[in-house]
Amino acid sequence: MNINTDNPIIKYSDVGKVFPYDKLFYATVNDYILEYKNARLDKLTDHDASVCLARIIRRMEVNGVPVQQFFKEELDAWTDVANYTRVLRLCDLMARDIFCCFDKNRYDDDGNFAKVNRFYCVNTDGNRDFFTLDEKVKSGLFKKKRSPESEYFMDLQNRYDAGLLPKTKEEERKLYGEG
Repeated sequence: MNINTDNPIIKYSDVGKVFPYDKLFYATVNDYILEYKNARLDKLTDHDASVCLARIIRRMEVNGVPVQQFFKEELDAWTDVANYTRVLRLCDLMARDIFCCFDKNRYDDDGNFAKVNRFYCVNTDGNRDFFTLDEKVKSGLFKKKRSPESEYFMDLQNRYDAGLLPKTKEEERKLYGEG
């Protein structure tokens, strides 16, 4: 699943503007949404949208672990809200990880984009469709090289392949010295 950087959400993002993570997530997983009802998410009822997104989430993995298992703490904390709200919150949480590098509001003081140690995919019967970016930018008159964001996604893929990404929140906390 190659992220479309021509999407206006990415193209026109700027500091001070709210970055609509959810809309970018739905646009990126649109093929999976269409599998469910052959309609865009905004055309579905809340119930159908919830069921559709829940089906996608059940097939999603982060760092090779089912998303629902990785985010069990968050899901357990959201028991007081409707299922539709829980699904939307989980989608937003994942989208903030996946698309963090495009949100100019999250750049650090040195102008570097945000990064995470979470690599997401949709697993359909063992076929993993990763959220990736393969984008080239001009580096000379006739040369092109990978964009910094594309390099970031390639690094995530390499660390995933090497088994270096945390499989649990506990591993993640230890990695960052928080636990």
